[in-house]
Amino acid sequence: MGRVYLCLGKNAEVPYYFERARAHVWNIEELCYFVRENAWLLEGTLLGKELVEWVEKQCRLPELARLLQTALKKDSPVTAFVDVLFRYTGYCSPEDAIQVEKVLKLNACSSALEKTKARGDYFLGNAKYVLALYEYGELLRETKGMEPGFLGKVYHNRGVALARLFLFERAAASFEQAWKLTKRQVSAQQFLAAKRLALGETQYVAFLTDYPDLYEASLALEEQMQIGRASCRERV
Repeated sequence: MGRVYLCLGKNAEVPYYFERARAHVWNIEELCYFVRENAWLLEGTLLGKELVEWVEKQCRLPELARLLQTALKKDSPVTAFVDVLFRYTGYCSPEDAIQVEKVLKLNACSSALEKTKARGDYFLGNAKYVLALYEYGELLRETKGMEPGFLGKVYHNRGVALARLFLFERAAASFEQAWKLTKRQVSAQQFLAAKRLALGETQYVAFLTDYPDLYEASLALEEQMQIGRASCRERV
């Protein structure tokens, strides 16, 4: 049986808008959900006086607002804010709350680059592909000194966003960059898949002759496609 959440306060007449995340919340339960699911996205600029006032006036929870305002004055305001929110609402189990706290502590030590990528990954995971591309684009404006593994992940995820928008040629270019930087098989296969969609089967076969080092990846891709075709045939 799933966890039961108690409804506290009121639904807002005006939702609270998290601008950096492009997300609206309409009540205290939605705020708790947003915080729990996106703990790695949180920073001091997201949790402040305006949010506290919204909790007080729109959700009609003045006591919680007072506690949250006090939490924002602590040495670790984001962690303190979330701790008060979860304790007051009972939204999270103790185990979940501990996991969120761990994420918040890691996030506090993250660099600006890591936080920008996290925003891009958030948008990608929520099918907001144009917004994801904006964040990845910000990272790729200046790549000097960026660790190859990190940069490869940015290119790979950018490729995913482009592919979801059916921009297969551009997606292939991003996946190729990711593969060259990291040599990860998943990037190699996605590179080939995007190329196949962009070129068509005949041109794709000719294209493969220029990439003998991707032979194993091409075989793996063909195997996956055969499985996909068989699965489609079996459906009724």
